[in-house]
Amino acid sequence: MKPKPARDGTRRFKDVPFSVLVRDDRELSGLRAEYASVSPSERRKAAEWEYHSQISVDIVNNALAQSAQSGLETSFWPPGIIPLAIDPFYAPAILTVGSIEYQIGRVDEAMQLFLSLTALPKDEEDLATIIDKAGDFLIDQDDYENALALYSAAEKAFTDEVVYILGSGYCLGKLGRYEDSVKKHRHADALEPDNYKHLNDLGYSLFEAGRFDEAKEILEKSISLAPPDYEFPRNNLAELQKRRAEEKITD
Repeated sequence: MKPKPARDGTRRFKDVPFSVLVRDDRELSGLRAEYASVSPSERRKAAEWEYHSQISVDIVNNALAQSAQSGLETSFWPPGIIPLAIDPFYAPAILTVGSIEYQIGRVDEAMQLFLSLTALPKDEEDLATIIDKAGDFLIDQDDYENALALYSAAEKAFTDEVVYILGSGYCLGKLGRYEDSVKKHRHADALEPDNYKHLNDLGYSLFEAGRFDEAKEILEKSISLAPPDYEFPRNNLAELQKRRAEEKITD
């Protein structure tokens, strides 16, 4: 088997953002120019092949490493770079490269990539899931302001898409904007009535806003509609009752 090359592309990407590399690097700019002249479907196929083949190589190499065997030759560049150079509208690569940019510390570059997802056509494959993953990534970094900016942009681009409304509502709650959070969760409940998950989220946002009576009513409704293994509304109701008991003792 061929030895794995040094991943100098990873070192280079740490120093230079993708937006500059794709313009100035000979290989990446050449790929961008080459695939700009082919049909969108051909460009997409090439990006998908590159993206998934790199994932496959990484899986094989991880397995080989566990048995102390030499790995397959890997890409000079970190994941997502080549597919995004080929197709600037390939959502999975945008998510991957944006996440790496963020982890390197280039938050503005990452947000430009994440926000570009909201400019893609609504019928782009798995777009809602990918935007939500970008939002979850930002939430995992405790970056609720930027997560809210992403979900808000997605709301404007794709009106009444519940996943973005819920994302905005969650971020607003984390930022202490409880009344705004309640409004978002009411909107989600209005779009998909009697969804026990949305009702749980609404009940908890009401609890955070101090509206205990309505929160109790909504959480009880969520419990009545939810399967037995969905424990969130029960846990939230228990937390609400505990808070009420503590406040009575304080009074």
